[in-house]
Amino acid sequence: MTVGNDSERQEPRLACPVLVVCPICRGTLVQTDENLECANCKKHFGFSDGFPDLIVGGRFDDAEDEARTRYEEEMNTDVTRNYWLPLFRTLWPSHEPPLCILSVGCGTGVDVDLLCAEGFDAVGIDCGNRSTVWPRRRNPDRLLLANGKHLPFADQTFDGAFCGCVFPHVGVVGDSFQVTPHYGEDRLQLASEMTRVLKPGGKIVVSSPNRLFPCDIFHGREADSYKSQPYWPGDPFLLSVADYRRLFRQAGCTSAEAQPVQGYWGFIRSKRSLKGFLLGLPVRFIFWLVSHKGLRLLRGSPLNPWIVVLIEKGNRI
Repeated sequence: MTVGNDSERQEPRLACPVLVVCPICRGTLVQTDENLECANCKKHFGFSDGFPDLIVGGRFDDAEDEARTRYEEEMNTDVTRNYWLPLFRTLWPSHEPPLCILSVGCGTGVDVDLLCAEGFDAVGIDCGNRSTVWPRRRNPDRLLLANGKHLPFADQTFDGAFCGCVFPHVGVVGDSFQVTPHYGEDRLQLASEMTRVLKPGGKIVVSSPNRLFPCDIFHGREADSYKSQPYWPGDPFLLSVADYRRLFRQAGCTSAEAQPVQGYWGFIRSKRSLKGFLLGLPVRFIFWLVSHKGLRLLRGSPLNPWIVVLIEKGNRI
């Protein structure tokens, strides 16, 4: 695994603090020279950018751009500090011994660093191109290249799992908004894998734009543009609360409920200009409104552009 910056790379090795298994058959992985071999199915896995590459089923070919990546690091820092951490402290008010949390689609890996700094035992996986910046992280041994549909972990490994806007990008053609004919099966496979690696009684939190909202204000915009894309609710690219509830019930979970969204988006870029600040006021007001306990029914309604859903796995699953 890697530590420090690019000039301080060590020999690639598998050093994740949780048990990592073959993503195909879940057999034991054995390191041979600079590769990993499954003792059961004999499948070989290599390393990319010094990190274990356990991707099965294809990579997510997201664009590589340093300015965009720096912005993502800033944005991920903001959402982790102002939303994920407060939420997790509420869900797990006492996490002793440290709770094991999986970040699915961790991107730049910033969230894993921040969770670990707060006492959580966090691990992140991603199948995109953000591993090029993982050497910047303080906990690189906790980052793995893997596809969420084939998680390289044993059953009942984690107390919790979460992902931000991952499901809409599963079952699509490349890095596009066009779903494939088998998008439903792909998304169910991801939900099933997240459920499988969760301990009984564990919790999953997912988030993404709301399919029922008439505009998608989070995809397809240029960096300096505030023009949102009209969205037809019948388009299956995005998901609704009901979509997540159906998926995770099929995967074996017992409940799925919409959560408050205030604090999720810091509107970092839009706040840098007066125009952006003013245009963002209506959205911030909606987030504040639907986050009130008495208005929880509005959280999954067409009024709310962004949804966060808490899913629970029953104790006997």
